[in-house]
Amino acid sequence: MQNLDVTKQTSLSRTIIGLATVLGLAASALGLVSPASAKSFDAKSYSTSPDLVPGESGVVAVKVPAHQKGAYPLKGLKAAALIYVEPVERGFTRHIAIYGTDKLPAVVGPVRSLRETDFPILDQFGKTRVFVSGLSLSRKIMLDFLAKTEHILRMNSKENLKEMFAPKGCVDPFCDFLNGNKVAGRGKGISMSNTKILKEAGLMTGAIPASIKSTGKSIKSLKITYRKTPYNNPIPRTITWNASKKVWIYEASGRSATIDVVGGKSVAGQTSSATAIIQFSTAKNAGSAFTCRLMPDGGPDAVPFTNSVGKGTGYLLRDGKRYDITWSRSSSTATTSFKFKNGNKVRVTGQPWIYLVPTNLTTSTFTLSNGAKAIVGSKTSTPKWTFSTSVLKERKSCEAPTSIKVFKASATTTTIKVTTNFDTLNYVPLKGVKVKVKITGKGYVTLTTSAAGTVTVKAASAKVTSATIAKQTVSGQKYAYKAWKK
Repeated sequence: MQNLDVTKQTSLSRTIIGLATVLGLAASALGLVSPASAKSFDAKSYSTSPDLVPGESGVVAVKVPAHQKGAYPLKGLKAAALIYVEPVERGFTRHIAIYGTDKLPAVVGPVRSLRETDFPILDQFGKTRVFVSGLSLSRKIMLDFLAKTEHILRMNSKENLKEMFAPKGCVDPFCDFLNGNKVAGRGKGISMSNTKILKEAGLMTGAIPASIKSTGKSIKSLKITYRKTPYNNPIPRTITWNASKKVWIYEASGRSATIDVVGGKSVAGQTSSATAIIQFSTAKNAGSAFTCRLMPDGGPDAVPFTNSVGKGTGYLLRDGKRYDITWSRSSSTATTSFKFKNGNKVRVTGQPWIYLVPTNLTTSTFTLSNGAKAIVGSKTSTPKWTFSTSVLKERKSCEAPTSIKVFKASATTTTIKVTTNFDTLNYVPLKGVKVKVKITGKGYVTLTTSAAGTVTVKAASAKVTSATIAKQTVSGQKYAYKAWKK
């Protein structure tokens, strides 16, 4: 939830903007200023402003990659008040680093692009200044989101932003870095404190209540594996307790290197946190970042939108132990309520990391203190979905990918199954699509798939030689050509 000061500031800013607009238009009528000058007071003109914006909350968010070759070492993460880890397409994850404006280090990066998952996270911090790259985004879609949420987007899509630079020797697409010293608002008295940022995120520091300590279970590590979705293989992420340093070391595909400036000195180390929060949720296929972009198997990529609004369960990882927690949030602008099972508020220490873990995409396993493995059971959540209508409208013009397989076969019949991953993160049955099947000795027969996505051919499997789907539209959605051959 936006703090009271920010809310008041935003309200006052809107009043000032409105008054300035009226005065500007009046001055324009008198010939004192041009109409174009008057229009510059429109609030929308601040959505990409390089300068300080009225009502800005003093929070800066930066998207940073994880575990991709060429991205490491990461820079600037240790200075953040809070880090979110979220899934993106093809099994990858990315970080959202949250800073008070004055707390930004000299270098943060590499900087990567936004996803729909980010907006409900950012909304709780008020009018946030967001730094991203724009190499793989639909800029219009992101600006549409920002127009609704009032954040300030700074996107380095070959626009030569003064705050961004490309270091020598960088590997594309990891060539956008933020110069924290050039960010608008530094030294202007608006910077939100780390304590306040944590409060806006629903967290508070302090010791774990004595009544809760006995419920903690000692663990060595937690492994989260994103199961295979189209276009990727599972990628494990491991959070391991380091007892000597009293931090959790975070690794994805064996990568955890960071380089940071702490106390004015460059410090190399591992990606780590004293507190980790595992927030179980559910993901759907948003497709916002790759609208109509063809991937290896065709069609729009499966881009998970992991919901952080609603309610669910999770874990607090702290001091080498795992604690059961719950979370709830009524809207994207509301503060998340993290609680222990007895209703006490969750307490954190150091720099917390919050992992958004959609259970329909992942499996999780604990390694206990005695070395035994324990699979995390099913974790349900009740998310509140708020998809963008602009994204869904654009995606309807995409040609959805399909898959054709022989599902069952006998001496007299053959069942062919047709699936699609257009609106889901995995292939699901496709109803109503026409399939042309070739049977040896009989030529072709055209059938329509059932609700289960199947067609039954009255012929032994040996006689069925091919099945094809011509480009066609079903329930307003276009499906691409696909062929199966024995």
